[in-house]
Amino acid sequence: MSRHATTLFAATGMLAALIAPSAALAEYPERPIHIVVAWPAGGGHDIAARLLGASLSEQVGVPVVIDNVTGAGGSTGVRHLEQSDADGYTIGLIGMHAISQSFMNPNATRLDALEPVAYISDDPGALQVTAATGIETLDGYIEAVRADPGALINGNDPQGGNSFVFANALSQAIEQPIVQIPYQGHAPNVTALITNEIASATLPIPPVLEHYRGGTVRILGVMSPERHPMLPDVPTFREQGVDLVANDFVMIAAPTGLDPQIAQTLSAAIVSAVESPTFAEPAERNGMVLRPGDAEMAASELQRQVDLIYPLLESAGLVSAELARQ
Repeated sequence: MSRHATTLFAATGMLAALIAPSAALAEYPERPIHIVVAWPAGGGHDIAARLLGASLSEQVGVPVVIDNVTGAGGSTGVRHLEQSDADGYTIGLIGMHAISQSFMNPNATRLDALEPVAYISDDPGALQVTAATGIETLDGYIEAVRADPGALINGNDPQGGNSFVFANALSQAIEQPIVQIPYQGHAPNVTALITNEIASATLPIPPVLEHYRGGTVRILGVMSPERHPMLPDVPTFREQGVDLVANDFVMIAAPTGLDPQIAQTLSAAIVSAVESPTFAEPAERNGMVLRPGDAEMAASELQRQVDLIYPLLESAGLVSAELARQ
């Protein structure tokens, strides 16, 4: 081979090497995408993920698989997400639990190990009681729990989950300790509520909406500035004289290090999936308050939630000393 041919061959090889990554990125996605959910099947995050999976699959043309990786108040699933390859094929649904654990548990995933990809929805907290309690108003609940806290046991997530934060926010707002039993996710919590194993819960709306409509569960108030669109007859806490606003959120994150082109493709596809009737119509019927946004909006909302949640955790004595803000 001549010197000129050798040089041409080498140059061609270098050009191919430069082009190859772009070509590979242009083909993304070419295999199934996995969405990690840190809670059991049947809960609010699981419902959101399964609806998103169906709609996102239509957008990107590959299957979307839901992986429930549960345990440790949601931190096991978030750790699984953090340790996955940053290639766009493993993403995860995160919410308040990721923030809480990052300040409570020294072994939990730090937020800077995750990269926000897209925002999906707000998820305000609420207070539910079983119809068997006979309680019909927030005032009635406050009176009853002050008279006999042990008779109104509340079911909620382990420390760090959204219904745990809602329960403690409620306890602070009404200046009354609440007896709590932790469940590993919303689905077992709802089961305990509708079977009268517990008297109350502080769940977001989606997992209890059908039971509310069926009359087995009463929703006494929502923890949002305005009434929930699916519950126009249920007053907010503020309307009832209790200054309490607290909400979870649903967003998609990936391990840090995601290629910018893949991140942009994913973000746009997820926003389109959330806006699609395949997702939006059943999601709204299930009580989700949709507010789709891109990666920039998701990052901004994540920081806003950190600034809201940290003081609550700190005042409850739940922030680990080594994770305390300076």
